[in-house]
Amino acid sequence: MIAGGNQSILLWMKKENPYVNLRRKIPTMKEGTGKRWIADVGTKQWQNTKREIREIFSSPACLTGSFVRERITAEMMSIHLDLNKARNTFKELTQKDWITNAITTCLRDNLFKNLPFHSPHQEALEVFFLLPECPMMHDFNNWKSLVVPFAEAVCKMSDKSSGVMEEYWASLQESAFTKLVQMFKRAIIAQLQCWAESAENNCHIKALLEILKRLHRVSQTKCQLPENIFKINELTHWLDFYGDAYRRSSWKRNSDTSVDIQYPVIFSHFPFTFNIQSKIKLLYADSHLKIQEKRFRACILAGIVEHGGELVTFNLTVRRSHLIEDVLHQLNQFENEDLRKELMVSFSGEIGHDFGGVRAEFFHCLFEEMTQPEYGMFIYPEEASYMWFPVRPKFEKKRYFFFGILCGLCLFNCNVANIPFPLALFKKLLDQAPSLEDLKELSPVWGKSLQTLLDDESDDFGEVFNVRFNVHWDKNDVDLIPNGSCIIVDQTNKTDYVSKCVSYIFDISVKAVYGEFQRGFYKVCDKEIIDIFHPEELKDVIIGNTDYDWETLEKNAHYEQGYDNSHPTIVMFWKALHKLTLEEKKKFLVFLTGTDRIQVKGIKNIKITFCCPENLNEKDPIKAQTCFSVLYLPKYSTMERVEEALQVAINNNRGFG
Repeated sequence: MIAGGNQSILLWMKKENPYVNLRRKIPTMKEGTGKRWIADVGTKQWQNTKREIREIFSSPACLTGSFVRERITAEMMSIHLDLNKARNTFKELTQKDWITNAITTCLRDNLFKNLPFHSPHQEALEVFFLLPECPMMHDFNNWKSLVVPFAEAVCKMSDKSSGVMEEYWASLQESAFTKLVQMFKRAIIAQLQCWAESAENNCHIKALLEILKRLHRVSQTKCQLPENIFKINELTHWLDFYGDAYRRSSWKRNSDTSVDIQYPVIFSHFPFTFNIQSKIKLLYADSHLKIQEKRFRACILAGIVEHGGELVTFNLTVRRSHLIEDVLHQLNQFENEDLRKELMVSFSGEIGHDFGGVRAEFFHCLFEEMTQPEYGMFIYPEEASYMWFPVRPKFEKKRYFFFGILCGLCLFNCNVANIPFPLALFKKLLDQAPSLEDLKELSPVWGKSLQTLLDDESDDFGEVFNVRFNVHWDKNDVDLIPNGSCIIVDQTNKTDYVSKCVSYIFDISVKAVYGEFQRGFYKVCDKEIIDIFHPEELKDVIIGNTDYDWETLEKNAHYEQGYDNSHPTIVMFWKALHKLTLEEKKKFLVFLTGTDRIQVKGIKNIKITFCCPENLNEKDPIKAQTCFSVLYLPKYSTMERVEEALQVAINNNRGFG
């Protein structure tokens, strides 16, 4: 008999290996075996103990048979192992290094070569449930010898066996599931530390990523565990995002053909491992790759490399006094062209085409004008709230198409746009349906009143609220269903009413204009890349944030040309800046960088460089090179002069000489 009294293991062993002698007692661990092994060290029984360890930990069947549970009559038990007993036993054994080393050797040299990934029997597959309970599987030094072959064996399972495995994963407690995820993540991180794109390394890391992908799918569909447990933060610093974007692009080009090419692992095919910084780096790398590819093709078509640059940039020259008019006129001319190019902007009467700071200021000024309530392109349901598309737009639909293009160009060229849309817009861009919570963000008063309807369970509901199946939105009264103004909302249909309200505001009423906006946005941006973001992340990436930390800005400053952080002028400058109001400080950011919006990576990445060229004197104003956040600060001698120069700078923060 096997410990636990389960005969099915014996039958499985016979099916797996017809040469097994069932008359011979099968070696398994029993009560007290671990304590005996620990006590045997240095005694005459030591050799027998080492032989027992080799026999049990070299055989999937013997190891599994050591922890079989006693069946109870009529019990519907899907897992036949006593995993608590296994955990306690392994913990006990690994108190002795020589036993730990012996077990590790057996697993590496024998057991992993015989894992029954091809077996149709669940009893055989339960060794895959058991192995992650071994502490040596979680030892960082064993990632290549134990975790990789384990992952590769799981990847080779049939669909039926994979289903059994995933059902088991779904049954795990959160702590055990997280521990399993961490085991594979550690192996990936270890691989990244010695990353070389050899065929062997690609095979190893792809197997590990595939298992994480399966675990992520189980978590999404059944466990609903926090997404953060799958993030590999080390990718942000160690992954070559441009190389990954190139491999992704090559794979996509050839996946549409009949050519069968073996590609190295493409990390962006596993976006659940990317944190927000990694996603942004991939997005910007993909944009840079597209720009470089167009430059290369243009050079070939032109035949003259020197003239290639003229074909691969999208140049805009605009007047500040007629900004929207000039932009829309030029977009109309380029409507049918491929706009996935580097944007070069110039303001008439100022410096020539430039990118960086000029481009940042261009988007800042443009979106500031186009989103003003007075301009009338968008509605603001409540004072100081977010904006949304109008039911009856006063502009032609094409203008929303161009607005979408501009938002796409802003993101494609690595800028942020102050467009005060609610989260609902970014959900729609990712094909997700907005909810009542999104309506509360757009219109808090009305959103909360709908929530009140849902929460009220009183018998006189209809009399208290007197609501019909119609809605008043954007100065329009609309029936949500045929003859809706005559149909009373009651306890039986109130959920349907709220759902139809949300659908009308976010979908039905704006279908045409939103559709144009989305068409324009995706004319520039690659939807496959955008789809790796969650709505909250996409919102942060597109519109940036106002999470200002002025002390960090000072801490990260860099000093050149006779300046250091203790120079009297520098000390006075920071003292003067910190005395400004928030609105004045934001104007200073516009003066320094071209915009008062901060990208997701935060203000810590804005590094002011202070310079004082020899030709500057006390009478000169402060100047900024916005492309590189360089501040040309004369060596002022008094606090009054510093404050005066700073006020001149922030109140004249538009224009480039």
